[in-house]
Amino acid sequence: MKYNTALTLSHHLNIDGSLNQQTEDRVKKGMDLYFGGLAETLTMSGGPADNKIPFIHAEVMKTYALQRDIPAGDIYLEKRSLDTVGQAIFSKRDVIVPKRWANLIVISNDYHLERVKKIFSFIYGKEFDIDFEGLFSGLHDNPDILKAEKNSLVAFMKTFEGVTPGNDDDIFNALVERHSLYKNFR
Repeated sequence: MKYNTALTLSHHLNIDGSLNQQTEDRVKKGMDLYFGGLAETLTMSGGPADNKIPFIHAEVMKTYALQRDIPAGDIYLEKRSLDTVGQAIFSKRDVIVPKRWANLIVISNDYHLERVKKIFSFIYGKEFDIDFEGLFSGLHDNPDILKAEKNSLVAFMKTFEGVTPGNDDDIFNALVERHSLYKNFR
């Protein structure tokens, strides 16, 4: 299958503003899909780094891809998200819907994939054909990581309780009213 875009989720940046290993691996996978003819474009997803690092994740990811011969016109950015939920919401609102794309592959890591699938399936709804790629991390059986992922998924479900999957207005309203990172975010 050929995807409209390979949507790469950022993980973290190093203190010097470079990609950490997981984010670099994810970007490389997106580039592999692009160069292999399986993705028409790349979408880099990730907003501001924490207060100690004055960079936007998606912009650093784009710079990395540009330095490896991905044409600038084939790279799209989602730059507002602060977490995985935001990556789903803002990639849909800022890139995927405006471009009228319907099929994409979302790239993350294996330990994070179950939560990514549930979040993106809920946020995007049934109108989109989404595949997922979970890269090996060596953390897929780490009990602390798995517990954190499970707790984050429970928090996600609580935040969007009563909201219809794929309903953009209700999802955004729940985000800004109930999610601690996005309270009063407009």
